[in-house]
Amino acid sequence: MPTVKRIRNIRLKDLKAVYLERLRAECYAKLEDCLREQTVFPRELEAYVWDYYQKTSPSLQEFYSRYTPEWEVFYESEPLSPSAMLDFMKRMKPAFAKRYPLFELDIDYYIGRMEMLPQAGKERKELQESFLDKWHRLLNAKEYDYQYHHIDELCRGFILLDKRFGLKTEASQPGSRIKWLMLNHPELYRRIFPYERQMEKNASIRELVRVLGKRSAGERMSFDSLSGISKESLVRHAVQSDIEGITVGDNLNSLLPAEYCCLSDEKLHPVFLRKYVEKRLQVFDSRSVAVDSSSRSERHPVSGQGPFIVCVDTSGSMGGRREMLAKSAVLAIARLVEKTHRRCYVINFAEEVRTLLVRDFRTDLPMLAEFLAHSFDGGTDIRPAVGEALVMLRNQGWKRSDVVLISDFELPPADDALLESVRKAKLSGTSFYALLFGTRPEPDYLNFCDKYWEVR
Repeated sequence: MPTVKRIRNIRLKDLKAVYLERLRAECYAKLEDCLREQTVFPRELEAYVWDYYQKTSPSLQEFYSRYTPEWEVFYESEPLSPSAMLDFMKRMKPAFAKRYPLFELDIDYYIGRMEMLPQAGKERKELQESFLDKWHRLLNAKEYDYQYHHIDELCRGFILLDKRFGLKTEASQPGSRIKWLMLNHPELYRRIFPYERQMEKNASIRELVRVLGKRSAGERMSFDSLSGISKESLVRHAVQSDIEGITVGDNLNSLLPAEYCCLSDEKLHPVFLRKYVEKRLQVFDSRSVAVDSSSRSERHPVSGQGPFIVCVDTSGSMGGRREMLAKSAVLAIARLVEKTHRRCYVINFAEEVRTLLVRDFRTDLPMLAEFLAHSFDGGTDIRPAVGEALVMLRNQGWKRSDVVLISDFELPPADDALLESVRKAKLSGTSFYALLFGTRPEPDYLNFCDKYWEVR
């Protein structure tokens, strides 16, 4: 008789826990540098991992059930007597020959040996147990390989880990949070990436971004109006009956069975303790209900400076390569929203003015991409755009903004009223910068800028 109970290799819920841990571990390893530099935040990575896990984990049911019929036959054969076992082996000989190569399991050998041994003898029973042990090991290994191959395929299919999409292109370039975000939205990524590439290659755009980022460094941050409200007044916390999935944390009362295995094994204690300290234990996820869905209990930093105000010339003279670089500059400035906690107000001007406010880069990225998709055409009139910027600067929360003008500046001279309004804005703490395209600019506009760069 076997000394150890023969059991199936893994249960479905354990297989799901293994998959979630594998997916999480590979993502954290892949984005280790981004997490360390805080260009990617753990809570965002966890959200993307969990979303992908929920969409793909149901497929594990099929891959877990693939060998269930064979397991049922195996457990039915375990209690058979030696004579009944011989009949079973003869009856199942074609099935064994189909499922296992001769070098793995020679069914004819076992049938021949059992026929030669006495029916009631001890040797025949030992041969029967030897056959069952070997079949059990082969079945476990075959199922394990089948299931874990599928887990590997699911992990490779995750866009953050899929080497077939985007990551090869990105390998030689500096990592950035926006690239990571775009990889989760392939269509958006394909539309934005050409501007991302130009933005990083152009020295003038890089210098403008450096100056704008430097001006934001060291600024005191305030917090939104709900930052002092305690979480208890905003959320009804979940109880055990509200369990709706699996997450990570350090709640020892909600541990998954797989974690108890680590806790009960002395050799795995260090692994358990490390995951506990890092709050990465697998635990049941409970749902808390917000009392007011519009309330936010986290402290959201807001810069003491005003927004970036970007006036972009979208006239026909800015077409072609100028258009590509101008859009790349807009994208580069908008990216600063995430880092500086400042907003970005884009004013497009040609014969008429259109505006776009970027409050949160990730949320407003589709709107920005829509702007970048528009072609440049028509005539040029910068006065309404600068006038719009000056009007905004007089509003509370918009003072001490940075205004960036992007144009070829092939325009009529600026009138005295406009120049006087710009002078007053500068006295209030607003700085003006420009990216210059073209060779015949009107100097009035460049003269009131703190600094400008010629884009080539």
